[in-house]
Amino acid sequence: MEFERRLKPQVNVDLVPMIDIVFQLVVFFMLSSTLVSRDAITVDLPSATTADEIVTESVSLIVRSADELVLNGVRYTFDELDAALANDADRLIPGTISIEAAADQEYGTLIAVLDLLRRNGVEAAGLITREVSGP
Repeated sequence: MEFERRLKPQVNVDLVPMIDIVFQLVVFFMLSSTLVSRDAITVDLPSATTADEIVTESVSLIVRSADELVLNGVRYTFDELDAALANDADRLIPGTISIEAAADQEYGTLIAVLDLLRRNGVEAAGLITREVSGP
């Protein structure tokens, strides 16, 4: 003889822990995403069909000429930048640096800037190009 139970088991799905986890994920992705800000200096960038998009910190060096270098909005000459980096390179460039050079810049100027950065302990530098639309 089988007895029927008076109290039936009630199954409730508690959504509060799931909402907490989703909220924590949203906060994590908001804080870990990088915001890219560009300086207001116009440079005619060279084109490259094989350029990869990279996300860097907000450290950028704009090479307008051999005598005009702009690091994070501050203008330097070549010698002034060398002296500034020799004194405090870790504060000025904490991570990877993005280098924007005009398309008409001489190859020697860019190599001199890269050499200056390497002499002062900067090992990670990326060259910024603009994407070519089409083959």
